[in-house]
Amino acid sequence: MVSVQELIRRDGVRQVITGSILISVMLFFVGSLFYIGFEGLLFNSIYSIAFGLAGIAVFRSGWEDLILANRSLGFIRDENEAAFEIFPERMYIGHKAASIFHACLYDMDGEVYTQIKQHRHFDMKMCRPFISFFSGGSLFPASYILKGEDGMAAYKIVKKGGFTWRGYVQRPDGPYLAYTTHDKPKGTGRSVFQYIEGNKKRWKAEGDAFIGHFEIKDDHDHLWAIIKRDAIPTEAAERFDHMPGYLVDWKKRKDVPHSLIAFLFLLQTNTSV
Repeated sequence: MVSVQELIRRDGVRQVITGSILISVMLFFVGSLFYIGFEGLLFNSIYSIAFGLAGIAVFRSGWEDLILANRSLGFIRDENEAAFEIFPERMYIGHKAASIFHACLYDMDGEVYTQIKQHRHFDMKMCRPFISFFSGGSLFPASYILKGEDGMAAYKIVKKGGFTWRGYVQRPDGPYLAYTTHDKPKGTGRSVFQYIEGNKKRWKAEGDAFIGHFEIKDDHDHLWAIIKRDAIPTEAAERFDHMPGYLVDWKKRKDVPHSLIAFLFLLQTNTSV
């Protein structure tokens, strides 16, 4: 079993390297401002700010991870046995274009059943156009709080920054419970996401990477849901037409564990499957 310390250290190194590359690109555009005409000034300024914001955010996250790695304890058992009593057959999980770091799980009437809000963020209003420049913010690190059915904090969800997607799930008070992996088996055209609690593969999402349809199964290979990226439900087309996310068709919709919802929210943060 891979330790928390090793995973965080790897993520830290990866993010520091990615952040350094992005900052270097920013410096290139800044330097070129002295050699271009007025017509290219706006173009270079936008790219400089976009790459600069992304580079600083990712580098900072990586540096903090390198410091944190040696202080982190191992994975502990998830004792959260709470579950959502029942869900409608069809739902949508996603975020509005103006709130890229605030996602919700909706029914077809638009009622919110649960949500994640960013715990620590770079979502300053003036920066949103530049954050959206990078796949709607998928490159940026983010930390969220997931609320349970009772409205209380159920988990802290952390998405690492950079071009390689990874998420962690923690108790609200800090200890690590699970992490995610993403693999693309060669020659299959498929993506496999896994939610791993210690050495136990608790949830899996597998499907076509191109069209973005995935089956969500538990560790006993039971099918819980099918999710479809950016699919528009006919019964609520106007409501979800412009909302990035996933249409969720539940196959098991009673007593849905909080950990499964955490996994789904992490999946919707990844736009490069």
